Amino acid sequence: MDNLQSDMNRNPKEYPARRRFIAAAAAGLAAGLSPDSSAAPVKSSRKLRIGALCVGDGSFWAYSWGDILSPDGKPVNRGTLETGALNMEVTHVWDINPKEAEKFAALMGAKTVRRYDEMVGQVDGVAFGGFFEIPWQHRLARPYIEAGIPTYLGRPFAYSLRDIDALLDLAAKHNTPIMATDIYEHLYGVRTLQGKLKNIGKIECVNGTCLTNDYPMRFHVLYMAPKIFGFDIQKVSLFTDDPNASTYLVGALLFKGGGGQPPFPCTMSMTPTGDLYSFVVSGTSGIETERLPQFPNWRDDLIVHHLPKLLDMQRTFEGKSYEPLDIIRKKTELFLTGFFSATERGGAPVDVGTVPVDWRARPARPDWVSEAVFK
Repeated sequence: MDNLQSDMNRNPKEYPARRRFIAAAAAGLAAGLSPDSSAAPVKSSRKLRIGALCVGDGSFWAYSWGDILSPDGKPVNRGTLETGALNMEVTHVWDINPKEAEKFAALMGAKTVRRYDEMVGQVDGVAFGGFFEIPWQHRLARPYIEAGIPTYLGRPFAYSLRDIDALLDLAAKHNTPIMATDIYEHLYGVRTLQGKLKNIGKIECVNGTCLTNDYPMRFHVLYMAPKIFGFDIQKVSLFTDDPNASTYLVGALLFKGGGGQPPFPCTMSMTPTGDLYSFVVSGTSGIETERLPQFPNWRDDLIVHHLPKLLDMQRTFEGKSYEPLDIIRKKTELFLTGFFSATERGGAPVDVGTVPVDWRARPARPDWVSEAVFK
């Protein structure tokens, strides 16, 4: 927090939208709470009413979330858990493609809405499940955050620092719980590997792999690594032929270290098949590993790979923030620094904190949302 404040003091023009949410974060952390933890949890005998936005192409709603929350055991993708363990039900659906919205709503026993902001006042929480709409997410989510409705933001959260600053500033102003995470941040392997680190002495280097063919949507280890090793990262680099459609991709994070731990690099490579992720951590006293294989059984994949995120999402919809707002900002900054490295610096390392707030990453589908949606 001190580092973030000092950045603001040095570069006040670079942080026009950060002041309120950083102040809220600092106050919450000082009290041992997340900045918006004062939001009253939903107390009701009924299930939480959830609005599903962006449910078609490239959406977690169609891929796995729908199967987990499917009523009456109806498969949305490949099968269901056939359990009502979660206290959530999808009641409203919107997608840029009305046919996709109608298809998903029919499977979930929900109703469609014509406009993206039409769920305000009708739901207890909303979740953006897609990927291609992320460059416009700061506008699509605004009505819900302004109304104090707990909101899950799809990853990679924003395509410019200006956009994520606007959303976080709004969340702080309206005391709205928001959650912005990658699926890998919720996996058991995070805590497992953290526990193993005590066995290896000082970390010398980390090597990871990730099943992916692009950077913004599937390079999950970019978010898992800071969850394990911390967010005190000095440089980011990304070497690839195309961030949005990669035939090769190698990312690197340089962790600053501290407290007797020297700086150490974490390299992360794309793999076309095999493990969902793997990490090898080399230290002065040994080596520890962690990996997650692919699951041939869809129910196993849902339970191990996807359910943990929905459990944390439900807590957010009950009014309990998952993490401070400044962490969401940091994760977005790491993503954008990597994109900046690949497209503006030829893969060279870029110092975290130097990407201009108005610089925009290149969307995979720049015409996915038209201005007509917001009229």
